[in-house]
Amino acid sequence: MQTPMQPTQFTLAVTLPDDETLHSFYGADSSPAVAFIHQYLQPETANTGKPQPPVFVFGASGSGKSHLLYAACVQAQELGLTSQLLALDEFAQYSPRMLDNLEQLDLVCLDNIGAVAGDSHWQVALFDLYNRLAEHGKKLIIVADDQPTALGFTLPDLVSRLQACTVFQLRLLSDDDKQKLLQQKARVRGLDLPDEVARYLLNRQQRDIRALVDTLDVLDKASMVHQRRLTIPFVKDVLAATFPATEL
Repeated sequence: MQTPMQPTQFTLAVTLPDDETLHSFYGADSSPAVAFIHQYLQPETANTGKPQPPVFVFGASGSGKSHLLYAACVQAQELGLTSQLLALDEFAQYSPRMLDNLEQLDLVCLDNIGAVAGDSHWQVALFDLYNRLAEHGKKLIIVADDQPTALGFTLPDLVSRLQACTVFQLRLLSDDDKQKLLQQKARVRGLDLPDEVARYLLNRQQRDIRALVDTLDVLDKASMVHQRRLTIPFVKDVLAATFPATEL
């Protein structure tokens, strides 16, 4: 049995949402972060003699940070690269030795790096990992809730390294954007999500994108089981049965 001390290569089929790719990121065609990450992961960038600095993406919860991180791993696999994603809020209680030897991989993705900001041992380990990856010409993508100087890290050299990354800030989506994103994800599932039903979900459910997508998955399964279209009465019945404490 594997322990948290020895993370293995990211298993896409088990861990990743099927529809979270760089292409499916909302506004991908106009997103500087998506375009840069796509280019950053191309193998030829490792042979230019000019290694690129790591990528640092920050933004509020629901801005799409995790989607980009998952998508980077999907893209890496498609390019034949080895990768590892670590959500540091899940591993903060473990030894930072779990970062040992990650420079053997082509891509390392660190989610919620601010979760270990208060631990000096983790700070040193992150600084060392950054340097090892750079020395081996490997790639690093970091995600956080805020910019590097606002996360509470106290190791100056680590803060300096994080500031040297190529930094992107993701903005929260408007309600109109959330509706379009929800309808986009519905189409991927083969569902027709009418405007009035999408607005009903936005007005009645949590507005966090992850929660909305989870709700969409529930509706997708119910629609298949009952062979029903997504109408407000049907959606209301499904949600009442699934989330009985929710005011609909």
